[in-house]
Amino acid sequence: MILKTETYILNVNKNSLLKYYDFLDSRYKKTAEQNSVVTKYLDLGIKVIRLQIAYKNFLPELEKYFSCSLKNNIDKYDETIYIWKDNIYSYINDQYNKSKWIEVSYDKKDLIRIDLENKIINAENSESKKYYFVAEDFSYDILSKQGHLFVKLISQIVRTEHSALVHSAAVGIDNKGILICAKSGSGKSTLSVSCLTNGFQYVSDDYLILNKTNNLLALPIYSIITLSEHIYKQMPNLKSEFMCNNYNNTKYVLNISSYDNNIIRNLSIKAVVFPKISNVVEPTIERTDKNKALTQFVYSTATQMDKDKDPQYIKQLISFVKDLDFYQINLSKDLNKNVKILKQFIKEL
Repeated sequence: MILKTETYILNVNKNSLLKYYDFLDSRYKKTAEQNSVVTKYLDLGIKVIRLQIAYKNFLPELEKYFSCSLKNNIDKYDETIYIWKDNIYSYINDQYNKSKWIEVSYDKKDLIRIDLENKIINAENSESKKYYFVAEDFSYDILSKQGHLFVKLISQIVRTEHSALVHSAAVGIDNKGILICAKSGSGKSTLSVSCLTNGFQYVSDDYLILNKTNNLLALPIYSIITLSEHIYKQMPNLKSEFMCNNYNNTKYVLNISSYDNNIIRNLSIKAVVFPKISNVVEPTIERTDKNKALTQFVYSTATQMDKDKDPQYIKQLISFVKDLDFYQINLSKDLNKNVKILKQFIKEL
């Protein structure tokens, strides 16, 4: 055991890990026997995730996060996430209850993450294709402190030889798309949502799946966006529903299920664009340094997924986009001008 700031890292053997999985299974089974279980499916294009929900009051929140990919019935599924409400302190020994986080690690992989501050557990057992999400409070305000709902579980599930979850936006015209990549606060969501409200094909403003066999495709996951209050007020035509503030109260989390018909299931990616807030009168698009851009794209995704020390993961991310051209868009304060120049740019790809 290593005490790292306010996090306990528990390095366990295989036998101890399996015992904890058995404990999670037993707690879910007990809860499921006392509550009606609702089954839903997340159709993510490359994989289908079965959701076994033993807390039906969570369904309205779930539907707002995933309305573009949530299905009632699908013939086959690949993995399962078990979801239930429980007292989180019953899952730990008293000696650990003063920490904020407990991470249970086996073979250098953090497989169980216990957030004692927000009382949430995320756990993954990829060998059995079983994943677990336990919370005491399923309100938007609590769930938003985890970032996008289930994001790290989904990241693990959709990672294959040809696919991975990435921290990027994607929009397109006539089935030609671009990845919009940037660290938080660089205008990624503003630009992509502006495109959505102006009739572009749309995948995401923040997280999506990249799948590469012959072509590079972007696939959607969420039906939510995040915008600062300032930018939100500049988009009076945006059809959205306020859900909550994000984890650090810097942005609104908004449901955009009214645009589900605008969300494209497979968008072919032709270029990578990095937005830069420059406050110029007229926006411009120019080629940018590929190595610098690649570093920013990889760093943004790897750190969000806690994979910044995983060389295979980083190598995979680079392989997805290394053959594309990289551009920088110097953003104007005028959102419509930014959309107009981007539309012309995509049409000419």
